[in-house]
Amino acid sequence: MKDWGLGRLFIVAMMSLVMLPLCAAQKESVPAPEDSKAIVHAQFDALFTSVTHQLTNNQEMYLSNPVAYYDFIASTVINLWDSSSTTRALLGKSHYTKLSDQQRLSLIATVDQTLVRYAFEGLESYGGQAFRVADVVVNEKQGMGWVQVLMESPIIPDINLDILIKRTEANVWQAVDIRVKGITYVAIKKHKYRDILEEQGFNALMDNLTDKNTDFFKTVCAGANNPELEGSAPC
Repeated sequence: MKDWGLGRLFIVAMMSLVMLPLCAAQKESVPAPEDSKAIVHAQFDALFTSVTHQLTNNQEMYLSNPVAYYDFIASTVINLWDSSSTTRALLGKSHYTKLSDQQRLSLIATVDQTLVRYAFEGLESYGGQAFRVADVVVNEKQGMGWVQVLMESPIIPDINLDILIKRTEANVWQAVDIRVKGITYVAIKKHKYRDILEEQGFNALMDNLTDKNTDFFKTVCAGANNPELEGSAPC
C-alpha cells in the first residue's frame, strides 16, 4: 500500500480546482452567512464527485502521457489556486514585501510548478479513493473559509483533508492552503523557505525549488519512454 503523504494528498485539492469556476457567486452582493455556507457546500460537493470521476477514469492515460496531464493541470488548476497568497504566507509578510516585483513573479511561478509536481505525485499514488464534502465553515465576514473533505477508501482509514478557501472581489472562492491531520501545507514548508532565504538569499531559494521540479519531471518523462513528448512541457 502506498503512503498518502502530504504531497500525495495535495492532489485532492489540486484536482478539485478544475471545477472551481462553478464556485463563482451567482450575484454580486454578498449573501447571508448561512447562504454562503450552503452555496459553497453544494458547489464543492458536486466538484468532488467530478474529482473522483476524473481520477478513476483518466489516471492510466495521464500516467502514460505526462504532457497531457501537465496541460490539464496548467490550463485548469494553477489559475484557480491563489498562488500569490500561498507564496506570501510561505515567506511571511516581512520577507515577501522586501522582494522586487520581478522576484515575486518569478517565485510565484516556481511555486506554481511545485504545485504541479505535487499533482503528479498524487496521481501516481491514487488508488481508487472517493472524496466527499463533510462540512463547510465560512467566517463572519465571509471572506475566508474551510472546506472539509473526507477521503474514503476500503483499504486505509478515512482521512480528513481541509481546504482553506478565500473569496475574491469577484465572489469566486479560490484555494490558498490545505490542512491534513491538523497541519497545514504552509506550516510545514514555511520554515524551509524562510531559512534558505535568510541564510543563502533569494537565488538559492529559487535554485532549490527549480532543481527539485526539474529533476522530478525528467524522471517522469523518462518513464513515459515516448520521444514524441520531448520539447513539450514538462518534458
